[in-house]
Amino acid sequence: MPAVIIMKTNGSVSSVLNDTFRPLLDQIRLCLGLLDNEDQFALLVFAAPIDDRTWRAGPQSVIDEYGGSYLQAGGTAEKMSVELRRREDDGEYRFFIVGRDHDLAEPLTEMIDVQAAHEPRHPAELFTADQAAPVFLHYVEHQTVPVGYTLRLIADR
Repeated sequence: MPAVIIMKTNGSVSSVLNDTFRPLLDQIRLCLGLLDNEDQFALLVFAAPIDDRTWRAGPQSVIDEYGGSYLQAGGTAEKMSVELRRREDDGEYRFFIVGRDHDLAEPLTEMIDVQAAHEPRHPAELFTADQAAPVFLHYVEHQTVPVGYTLRLIADR
């Protein structure tokens, strides 16, 4: 069965991601480019192994069943954090900060502001919309981040 990719903006479902109007990479880049940390502060995508008709018939049940694993970005188009939540082999969900390749032991010297939250990040864990768009496209196509990116586990989420 085909999967649909659901997009949420600011915690509310906004649409099914598709390439009807523009190629997926361009559509993702456009959505990430709208992040301003005010009216648009977060974008989240997740895959649901259903068809579009099933989605329209019962969106909340689809979210409840499949929305636990996702990729999200928060911040602004010029400075955002990308985060992954996924179910691990033990059945538990884990939350990770995505970064370009770097030593995970290096100090977190930057801050990301998403609404009222101010969270430390490594400089390699901050993205622009242009840098994050290929990561999101890979997630849309494979439900994981591309090889070569680091995942820093956040223990308390």
